[in-house]
Parts: sequence; structure tokens; C-alpha cells
Amino acid sequence: MKFKKISPSTMISWALILCSIFAINSFQAQAKGSPKGTPSSTPTIYSAVLDELGDSIDTQLKKLSAQAWFMIDGEKGRPLSWKNPDKKMYPASMTKMMTCILACESGKLSEIVTVSAKSAAVPYGGVKTGEQYVLRDLLYRVMLPSDNGAAAAVAEFLGNDIPSFSVMMNKKAKALGMNSTNFVNPHGLPDDNHYTTARDMMKLLKYCMKNKDFAEIVSNSTKTIYTTTGKQINLKSTIGLYGRYEGCLGGKTGTTRAAGGCLASAVERDGTKIYLVIMKCEPARERTGESIVLYDKGFEMMKFFKRHKHGYRDANARPQAHQNVSRPKNK
Repeated sequence: MKFKKISPSTMISWALILCSIFAINSFQAQAKGSPKGTPSSTPTIYSAVLDELGDSIDTQLKKLSAQAWFMIDGEKGRPLSWKNPDKKMYPASMTKMMTCILACESGKLSEIVTVSAKSAAVPYGGVKTGEQYVLRDLLYRVMLPSDNGAAAAVAEFLGNDIPSFSVMMNKKAKALGMNSTNFVNPHGLPDDNHYTTARDMMKLLKYCMKNKDFAEIVSNSTKTIYTTTGKQINLKSTIGLYGRYEGCLGGKTGTTRAAGGCLASAVERDGTKIYLVIMKCEPARERTGESIVLYDKGFEMMKFFKRHKHGYRDANARPQAHQNVSRPKNK
């Protein structure tokens, strides 16, 4: 049997067709509700001491709904467990950590902020047009009940407008090494160009918790504040760990339909501190229970390290074992 010789031009044409089909399929396979450019592959789970503590940890963590997390030893910054730490995702209201830290570092915590009509109109906010707050008190409203309007008011006060404040946010993010993050607003309402990763959010969380004003604000499960006219406002934190998990130091929640349930938090027990960022739990309320599962395993790992004086990798090291991470391309 004789085979007809295929010309080079025909081979190139078929190659282009196949590449086009592959590109279309890849695009359609992207996760619904994920930022553009985010890879849809789900890596397996890695735990820093998986081999030593047994596969039971791996089995239990695989049951979690969270699409990403990053957990570290709070003292030395070394990783304990992670899943998809470098996958671009929506941060939702965890964004407010950046808004808060910029305010804490502004030197203006005792100054008066007047809420504009534009800030009062932001969805899922509670501030009213013309209300005035001391900036420090307004930050409690930003961080505890996660008031979007309050976050917008802070942004307008510090940056004059939202776009200018976003520039400030991104400049700070770059300074912290958050190279897979981009902010376009101070509150975290969905936008294709507003994204981050669990690893980047961890960098922000660690930095923020070192600031005494930030740490004091988020350490409160409840708080009573007042406007400058004496109006009393009772606030309650959205962090479900309070009352359920001993040693919670605070942090910030995040919830949107696109982002799912997110939580950046810190816990300290018997002198051992652990930081955790967990993203896109579904349903969103599962962020509390799944954080508890991870913290339990984290403290178990820390006890193991102390007993055996076990060494483990630097926090900046990329996952190398028990995982298959796809690095997202910067937009």
C-alpha cells in the first residue's frame, strides 16, 4: 500500500487546527467564577510532615471544600500545609486588610472622616451620608462587620478617590512581594482585575499582624464605637472562630458568590502561633469549620516539630512534594 506524501504546508495547517481546538477546550475548562487567567487544574495536597505523621492527614484535608489555603508557623514563617497557594483567586473582603493597614500607617488615626454620598451608596455598607467618625473608630467598622461603605470612606479620605487609593494599595502590595496580586477597590467587591493568591494574602496577613494598631482592631469580637455626634454603633466581628476556637487573634473574612468563603486569621496557643489563609470554601460558612480542621492539624504538626526538633523548609520555598502546582501567569 502506498501512502500519499503530506506536504509541509498541510502539516502546518493541521497543527494550527489542533492548537486552536486545544486552546478553546482550555478556555472552556476554566473554573466558573475565577479571575481571568486562572488555571483550572487542582493540585493535590501537601503537608510539611505528611510522611512522618502518616497519610491520614492527607486524607482528611482532601475532604475540605476550600480551593486554596496556606498555613504557616507564625513565629518562623515556615509552611505547614498548603493547597493551590499560587492560584489567582478573588480575595473578597480580605482586601480590607490592605485598606486597614494603609490607614494604620497613615499617621491619621485620630483625624475625622466624613462619609460621602458615594461611599454611603456602596453595596453592603451601613454608613450614612454626612456621618463623621474618628478614623480609628471607622476602621473597626471596616474590619469587624466588614462594612464596604466604611472601606470606601477610608479610601476617599486617604487617597481622595478610589482609583488613587488603589494605586496606593498596589504599591504597598509590590513592596510586600505580593507579585500575583492586583487591587482595584478598597473593599473586595468582585472585579476581574481584582485578584490575589493564598500565598500573597499570607504575606499581607503576617505584615499586618505585626502592626499594633491593626492587631488591636482585629482582636475584638465585638466593639462599640461612636460617631462624632455621639451616635452609638455596636459592632460584631464576622470571624466565626471567636467563641469556637481558643486563642483566636483575629484576621479578616471575605465572602462573595465568586470568591466563596475566605478567611485570613491567626491563632496562638501555649506560645505557639499559626497563621492561616483559606479561600473559596463552599458553602461560604464552611470557612470556619475548615479553618478549625487545618488549625488542629497545624498545632499537631508544631507539637511534632518540638518533640523531634524537626527541620522544615523556608516559607519562601515553593512546594516540592505531594503536590502538582500550576503557577498562574501574571496579568
